Amino acid sequence: MKQVQRVLVNYSADLFGMCSALYELGGLCVMDDASGCNSTYDTHDEPRWFDMDSMIYISALTENDAVMGNDKKLIDDICEVAEAERPKFIALGGSPIPMMMGTDFRGLARVIEKRTGIPSFGIRSSGMHTYEIGAGQAFAALVDLFCVKSIQPGEAADRRAALRQERKAAGGTHRIGVNILGVTPLDFSIVGNAEALTAFFEQNGCAVVSSWAMGCTLEQLSLAGLADVTIVVSATGLPAARRLQEVYGTPYVTGIPIGERASSDLLKRVYAESGAAKPEQWNADVPGKKAERFHAAAKGNPLLADARLSTDEWNMLRSQKAEDESSCDGTGYYTSFPLRKSDFAANPDASVYIIGEPVFASSFRSCLEADCGARCVKIICPLEETCGLLRECDLHTEEEDDIRESIRSADILIADPVYRRILPEDKDLLFIDFPHEAYSGRLYRADIPVFIGKNILF
Repeated sequence: MKQVQRVLVNYSADLFGMCSALYELGGLCVMDDASGCNSTYDTHDEPRWFDMDSMIYISALTENDAVMGNDKKLIDDICEVAEAERPKFIALGGSPIPMMMGTDFRGLARVIEKRTGIPSFGIRSSGMHTYEIGAGQAFAALVDLFCVKSIQPGEAADRRAALRQERKAAGGTHRIGVNILGVTPLDFSIVGNAEALTAFFEQNGCAVVSSWAMGCTLEQLSLAGLADVTIVVSATGLPAARRLQEVYGTPYVTGIPIGERASSDLLKRVYAESGAAKPEQWNADVPGKKAERFHAAAKGNPLLADARLSTDEWNMLRSQKAEDESSCDGTGYYTSFPLRKSDFAANPDASVYIIGEPVFASSFRSCLEADCGARCVKIICPLEETCGLLRECDLHTEEEDDIRESIRSADILIADPVYRRILPEDKDLLFIDFPHEAYSGRLYRADIPVFIGKNILF
């Protein structure tokens, strides 16, 4: 019974991760599950429904189909839709029922591709793993399915060199080409972080070859072999980064530009891997603006305004939030963005805990250490993939009891608001809400900030 979640919730599943990763690329995504069982993806895990269509279907698996292993019906239905819609590719993923039945989605994909002539692949999802597992498999499949067919490994180096010469001859500021891997709403929402990531690297001498996979077409992704460096900004992008390195020899670095000095450190690593001369100055000032592409889903989000608020105005906002937050129960208060350096610098030895996705958490830790002088920052990673970023002092667990016990030693806790439910009642601590869409869905989307660049702290 230790694995039972009593008051916490589960992260988005691997099957939903697949759909989120492929949403904007013009493919047909099929979730093999009973009708209605995946409404969670529609209503909580996918904010782009409001403004952008995508071909995501459910097989409406019946009891008889499951028991009898009726794969023919699934194949016929997919082929019928594919003939009508003509997607760029077909992706299949499974849920717990097909997992128990031993459904071979890769085998089904081969049959479907042969019948339709459309590139198809299946991933080993079961609905029992966290979202980065499914999204990672989907991204990695695209490398072999489209990148290798567009850019042959043997010609990639010559074409990269030619592109660098073209950029240099044109007198532009772009020194290197980069891929940004792992950009989905599950980790970055639709509030402007994806756009801010592209803007950050563009204004620091990097030409963004592809962004996997928001604001980027399948044709652009297929040119990923022309990039000099791959930047993994979430655990979902790691399998594809490793595959690009295997195929094209493209080096990769892991991290998100959060904070001023931590952003500079990430850029130094990117340029070091590329071997190109770095700019004399870095620009980590990225405007926090809501994404223009998603008016309906993001309407009314209280994001950072162009005009910076004064310290007194932020303090007043923080006080109001503290009074309005009924779930605090005296253990901490709600923090508006950007975060105050003084919250950490006043007591550099305070025990700070960050709960969340490993790339974000480790990048946030670098920000607190470099910009605020924090000396005791620990990470609790509830996801399956850690990307090798955890230290010995960190905790890798999804168990509610383990997390509850661990945060008893925290002075400052940075986590999704859902984690307020397990705060110790006998200890006051500073709880900083940092919503994670893959965890709490749409519940706290209005409070997700644009956290790229130095504007997260003031």
